[in-house]
Amino acid sequence: MEKEQGRSYFNLPGESFLNLERTDVDFEKAKQAAVERVKKYDSDPMLLAWYDEKTGRVSPRESCGEETGQPGWVNYAKKHGGNLTVNVNHGDYIFIFKSEHAFPA
Repeated sequence: MEKEQGRSYFNLPGESFLNLERTDVDFEKAKQAAVERVKKYDSDPMLLAWYDEKTGRVSPRESCGEETGQPGWVNYAKKHGGNLTVNVNHGDYIFIFKSEHAFPA
C-alpha cells in the first residue's frame, strides 16, 4: 500500500473518483452520494466493503487476510465480486460495490 500526502492508496477494482464540494460531508452523506453514482450504471448495486479514513473504520472488519499488501476489506470485496469503487474526496471514504455493469472507461 502506497502512502501519498498522508492518504492510503489501494489497488481498487473499477475505481471512480467523486469530489463533494461541501464542508459537511460525513460518512452517511458520502455513502449516499456513492450509491447515487453507482445507481447510474446499475439499479441494484450491492455494497460489499467500505473505508472511512477520518475514523479509521472499515467494513467488513473480519475479512479476508491481508494479501499482496492489500487490506482485508479490499480483498473481501474483490473475492466477492466487487467491481465498482467510488473514492470520495481523495480517499476520505471508499465504497466498493458489486454491480452487473462496470463504470464506462
